[in-house]
Amino acid sequence: MDYDTLANSHFAALILPVSFLLFAVLFKFFSKKNRVFVRDFYVYQPDPSMRHNAQFAYDNVIMNLNVSTENKAFLGKMLLRSGLGDDTAVPNNVIDLDFSSQANQKEMEMYLQEALDGLFARTGMKPNEVDFLVVNCSCFVPTPSMTAWIVNHYNMPSRVRTFQIGGMGCSASMIGVDMINDLLKANPGKNAVLVSTEVLTSQMYHGEDPSYSLQGALFRSGAAAILFDSKASRKNRYEVKTCIRTHNGRDDTAYSCILLQEDAQGHTGVRLTKDIPKVAGKAIEANMTRLGEELLPISEKLKFAWYNMLLPKLGRKGKTYVPNFKKCIDAYCIHTGGRAVIDTVEKNLGLSHEQVEASRATLCQYGNTSSSSVWYELAYLEQHKLVRPGNTVWQLAFGSGFMANSVILKALPACKKSPVDFNVHKPDWRWTPEQPSPKITFTPDVQACIDAHRAKRAAEAKH
Repeated sequence: MDYDTLANSHFAALILPVSFLLFAVLFKFFSKKNRVFVRDFYVYQPDPSMRHNAQFAYDNVIMNLNVSTENKAFLGKMLLRSGLGDDTAVPNNVIDLDFSSQANQKEMEMYLQEALDGLFARTGMKPNEVDFLVVNCSCFVPTPSMTAWIVNHYNMPSRVRTFQIGGMGCSASMIGVDMINDLLKANPGKNAVLVSTEVLTSQMYHGEDPSYSLQGALFRSGAAAILFDSKASRKNRYEVKTCIRTHNGRDDTAYSCILLQEDAQGHTGVRLTKDIPKVAGKAIEANMTRLGEELLPISEKLKFAWYNMLLPKLGRKGKTYVPNFKKCIDAYCIHTGGRAVIDTVEKNLGLSHEQVEASRATLCQYGNTSSSSVWYELAYLEQHKLVRPGNTVWQLAFGSGFMANSVILKALPACKKSPVDFNVHKPDWRWTPEQPSPKITFTPDVQACIDAHRAKRAAEAKH
């Protein structure tokens, strides 16, 4: 072998590994996924003057509605069964029975301003630094939009890009997170603010149909403002790991189980049918299936396939195997749709009282605040040090459409610093299974309706 041939062989032996290493580094650099973080968040804190016990709410709102005694009895019973405590908040215009468009606007402005002021105070961010602004509110859609009001109120620059999500119910905040996740991955270096709320007075029902009246016993004041960033920082509290959305709207029953419409007498309200538990169960099951594909360890996937797929094909039917999500989830934020909803999710997932504590606490202290509820729950976890760096947090919400939406967050070291206030007026309060239920003393005519209904059900049970 001559000198040139030898030199060329040594050069080839050297350049090939170096080229391969360089290719691997460049491939890793360019294929690196953009990350999205929750920098910080704030949940609206109602003034103590807005917080009322069940007796006050019943005497001053329900009893003053222009509805029948039977409907007042129904609302009273639902209020006692709802899981709400004796300290939930309603806007003053509800107490005043003012459901005008001006009252709707005033309520909206209160939620938006106080939530955003709280967020800007926590982060030190200035309103003119916001790149993307997303607001979700299901039933109240004013013109100009909520985002337009925010831009005007905070004098934001014309370059801010705004989006408003309406009509998507209690799961809309998770839709907002999904949208922001896509926006920031497509626009590295930018930030986004999400505001989730609901305006109670906009669709207050004044008719007699119980399926429309139920919302009045469950929903209460709430709002949350969240700052997302695509830049890595020690200030980031969480990283958005995945967003999973399930939409069962092609099924007529699912589509119509929560519907804003007029009743037979022309009164507008949100109709909630008895199909909701069944519809919600199917939607959550479909959402969990996709979630499990991404998160569950291989051992749980194999068990699921063996018991639910292979054994039935072999003619051996047994109990359906529910994967153990506790092996990949450390903390849970389950939408506060009501006590029965939380009970069902707790049972189906095999969760403990501690794992649904944040959901029950939020329902007790705030009621169903619609889409913002999962952020109140996250604040509860922080305030009581129930989430730690490295934990995986599952936010699960469901609502009209019918949809079930999940967001998976990874807790970062900053989550243990300066916890977000769950209830600034009662920082030491914590939910327990022994939490006393509210009490209501009904007027004689309403109590007579309740007693007659109980006697009728008892008689029907005997037959």
